[in-house]
Amino acid sequence: MMDIPNLAPMIATSRERPMPSVTRRSFLGLAVTAMAAPLAGCGRTESYRYKLTLAVNTAEGVKRASSVVEIVFWNVSVPERGIMHKLRGEALYLDLGPGARPLIALLTSYLHPEDRNRTYDEFIKSIRWTQDAGPGDNILSELYGHRSPDFMDNVARIAHMRGPHKITPTDLPDLVTFANTSDPNSVILVDPNNLQATLGPNITWHEITLEMTDEPVTKGITTKLTWLPAYFDKNLRLDGSDLITKSNIANRLSWWEFDQSGDLKRSR
Repeated sequence: MMDIPNLAPMIATSRERPMPSVTRRSFLGLAVTAMAAPLAGCGRTESYRYKLTLAVNTAEGVKRASSVVEIVFWNVSVPERGIMHKLRGEALYLDLGPGARPLIALLTSYLHPEDRNRTYDEFIKSIRWTQDAGPGDNILSELYGHRSPDFMDNVARIAHMRGPHKITPTDLPDLVTFANTSDPNSVILVDPNNLQATLGPNITWHEITLEMTDEPVTKGITTKLTWLPAYFDKNLRLDGSDLITKSNIANRLSWWEFDQSGDLKRSR
């Protein structure tokens, strides 16, 4: 039996965030993701690392930051045949300078309301960044060509591609900032098409790129958001609650959207 990535972070958060719909789980829209299933009958494993880079114009010049995230996919045959995935990495933190709010690209994408009038096919075609498995099929197909008939072959093919590609603000995962980075409850949703509304005047996009890489997975966000370990330890949402009870962004978000590195440890 092959080694299987640790599913504990995925299972631990099942009570603290809505279960993703099947249409938003996989990075290509085809993978069947079981959040807590027996792992007998496992087979082939493939992975890739993507590097997202954000560059923003400010009064002090261009500010730039990158984050490398790894996604592992593996075949399973029990309880049914399909493909599971595990993401490893952390949100991208872009420091815009002294006194300025940071720009943070989360690991996930689900905060913006969906258009209920769209058909299922229209919804699938609109997905640019998946809920919990990185860039979606629509972006990857545009950047690296149409997928191979075999899902795992396609993951392996994309993993060896190199070179940055420009993408648009609407391609990004959810963006947030904090009125006070020491207070997680002060989180604010950022409109990717209007950075100045939340980040202040003179803040505009300079460039956004996505690429495949073999660079190490990025670490260090806990040095910027120092409350993350405590919120992980107590399994809290950003408003201090341990349950989803409200529609505001602080209650909808938890440590999960910021850090899935596997480095956070619980004291009990």
